[in-house]
Formats: sequence, C-alpha cells, structure tokens
Amino acid sequence: MPVSSRKSGSKLVLQTAPQAAAAALRDAIISGELQGGDRILEQEWSTTLGIGQPTLREAMRELEHQGLLHKLPQRGTYVTQLSPDDYRQIMEVRIPLEVMAIERAAARMTPELAADLTEIVETMAGTENDTDVRRFHDCDVMFHRRIWEAAGNPYLRDLLEAITFRLFVFSIVGRWHDNPDKIDERRAAVQQHVGIVEGIKSGDPAIARRAYIAQTVGYWNQQYHLSLDEHDLLRGADTAS
Repeated sequence: MPVSSRKSGSKLVLQTAPQAAAAALRDAIISGELQGGDRILEQEWSTTLGIGQPTLREAMRELEHQGLLHKLPQRGTYVTQLSPDDYRQIMEVRIPLEVMAIERAAARMTPELAADLTEIVETMAGTENDTDVRRFHDCDVMFHRRIWEAAGNPYLRDLLEAITFRLFVFSIVGRWHDNPDKIDERRAAVQQHVGIVEGIKSGDPAIARRAYIAQTVGYWNQQYHLSLDEHDLLRGADTAS
C-alpha cells in the first residue's frame, strides 16, 4: 500500500493513501476550499490528489465516520452543514462527557499538564492575525485531546473524539473567513480556554467543573446563540458527582 509521511513533533507518522487523501479533503474543508453543502466530485478530486476513485471513496468513508461528509443515496457525497440546532444538540451531549474529563484531569494535575495546556493556549493566542484558521483549529483540537488523555479513560476519550470532531471543524469554517468580527471571536475563544486552564490548574475537580461549564456555556451562547442553561448543567454535574 502506498504511503506518505509527515512530521508530527519529533515522530514520523506514516499514512496510507486513503489516510493521506482523507487528510487532504479535511484540510480543504478547514481552509474553506470546500464549504458546507458542497458536493465532492469524485473524478475531479481523484485527479487532483493523483489517486484512483476507489482510494478516494475509502477516504470519504473515513470523513463520513468523522461527520465531515454525508452521503445522499443516488445524489452523491456532500460536505456536512451544521445548523444552530445541530450545535445545541452536540453541546448537550458533549458538555456532560467533557465535564468528566475535566474533573479527572484536575484531580491528576501535574506541572507538566499545566505547562502543556498553557503553551497550547499561548500558541492559540498567537494565531490572532493568521489568515489561515488551520493553526488555531489544530491548537483547539490539541488542547482538548490533552485534557482527554490526562483523564486516563480511553473510552471517554474516544466518545469525546467521535462527538466533537465535526464541532471543532464547522464551528470555525465559514465563520472566520471575511468576517469583520473574526479577531474578537478568536480573542473570546482564547479567553474561554484560559478560563478552563485556570480551573484545571486548581487541582480541585469541583472548581474545574464550574470553570469549564461557565466558560464553555458563556462562549457558545454568546457566539452561537445556543441558549444553553449554565445552572441546569451545573446542577446535573453536581448530581452526577
């Protein structure tokens, strides 16, 4: 099987041809080259990527699994388009699960974890004037994955990965291209992550939980008008504890 490679920190990561094609399509979605509702033209993309259509279809199935593409019978495969109601429903599932990860990460707080999260947020802040949103997106994903790993529960990590991946992509795509408020929105996102870090660094699961819910609900309600109820979520988290 043909492979391509890329650097990821100090490790060499090998990819199969379908994985490399999936990464190329994912990059096209994140960059805005492919937008919500666009149809994936198989012949065009297989030519562009220099692969056969069976390889491209395998890559597309992977992106369907991640929620970035959806297939309509007899019509083709399209880039996913999330509505405000989709965001709300995803967040209603995401927040209780991520609260568990936040609490566990706080209980397992180490100087290394604090330094890693702080460094990621500082890098996010440095993307403020980037025209390409990819670096911000990568930092956002890295930040949450670091917390999920610190929680020490691979089943929880995998659930959060499956639920939130499309959220990380589509909450940025289409909002920060030619948006006059994009700098303010990025700053708000950075401040949200700063507040989450401060909660986790306390080492107290209850403090971390409250900081996470307050920061997350505040940000998503302000930027995406979701009307999530912070008090209901706090009550639910307290009951679950």
